[in-house]
Amino acid sequence: MYSLHNRLILSLAASLALFFLAQTLMIGWEVEALSEQNLISRLKHDQESLLSALKWQPPADPVLDPVRIPEIYQRPFSGHYYQITIAGITLYSRSLWDEKMPAQHAAVDRDMPGPVGQHLLAISQTVSLYDQSVEIRVAEDISHIEQTTGDFQRHLLLFAAVAVLALLLLQGWLVQNGLRPLQRIRKQLSQLEKGEIERVSMDTTPSEIMPLVEEINRLVELIGMRLERSRHALGDLAHALKTPLSVIGQIMQRQPQSEDAALLQLQLQQVEQRIDRELARARTAGHAPGGSWADPYLDLDDLTRMLKQIFPDIDIRLDIAAGLTVAADREDMLEVFGNLLENACKWAATEIHCGMRREPGKLVIEIADDGPGIDEGAYKDLLVRGTRLDESKPGHGLGLAIVNEVIAAYAGEIVLDRSAELHGLKVTIILPQP
Repeated sequence: MYSLHNRLILSLAASLALFFLAQTLMIGWEVEALSEQNLISRLKHDQESLLSALKWQPPADPVLDPVRIPEIYQRPFSGHYYQITIAGITLYSRSLWDEKMPAQHAAVDRDMPGPVGQHLLAISQTVSLYDQSVEIRVAEDISHIEQTTGDFQRHLLLFAAVAVLALLLLQGWLVQNGLRPLQRIRKQLSQLEKGEIERVSMDTTPSEIMPLVEEINRLVELIGMRLERSRHALGDLAHALKTPLSVIGQIMQRQPQSEDAALLQLQLQQVEQRIDRELARARTAGHAPGGSWADPYLDLDDLTRMLKQIFPDIDIRLDIAAGLTVAADREDMLEVFGNLLENACKWAATEIHCGMRREPGKLVIEIADDGPGIDEGAYKDLLVRGTRLDESKPGHGLGLAIVNEVIAAYAGEIVLDRSAELHGLKVTIILPQP
């Protein structure tokens, strides 16, 4: 799943890592270049000192005044070496002992092998003295400088890693706080889905995401208004169609019995069934945002009292916890319970049990009666539109079919079986709940 928080953290981590790596390399190179410049400057100063110490009076051999030679060039393998060539004669520093400096091909040689495995930086200069060319080569071991520079770079990398970790922790905290308004909106959207609130609050919404919140609230209001208008329009349509169809039905009943009259009566029943089915399906809100059934027990208690007036011999028991709320449209749920309870009253002998309970992630509804029930093989047929397994009771066979369509709109499930307690038909409905 795409995460804005993780993307920001990973982007920052990559940016900081690249920045500190580049910084460490640049600082290391600058330190190394600065050390080399200081070393070359010191070697040039030594060249001048050695040139001033050179004494030569032909035909005698050239010599160096030992007083003017730095002491470091006197100790064997000290890491500081010189080699002076004049008139075919070469003078070596005592520090070379019996070694000789390798040939040099540039004025500055940064990778010259030295005695006892030393790594030398050497510079070479040619001057004229007594009309003779004098080549002065001076070298210094830079192994300790390379080691010091390497240690410095490693320490700098360690510091950079610690700094990146600290900055990531700090940035993570800042990003978490910066995204907190989005988390509040996410929580409110969950509450909106459950029907606990009617709109997303804009009191503490940052200006950057205010248009998004306003659009969400506008869409919720628009859906609610369209659903309400649809229900009012469908109610008006049902009222407008029911009366003419009822009149037509009464006229058909007064007509002499004939094959055409029976066919017209059948077609009229099919029209009524189709109207009832389509009106019920169109009124279904389904997973509309903000849909909530706040007090199921109170509504079902009113419904059962009304049914007892029609079926006085039937005892309807409700098993619904007080304070239970359902994340579904109230009108849809009343449509479901109205059809199921009316159907159960028609077939029950004396008793109906209606229960509703919450389980993790779902709502379970059970309606059972003590009627004769039906064969197990006919369970699927009972959910088909217009199917009636017994013509002894009034109706069009649409009750369970309408319930099936409403539950399908909520991605729910209907299970038909025989009640273990009442021995009649038991309808179990499972609705997913956020």
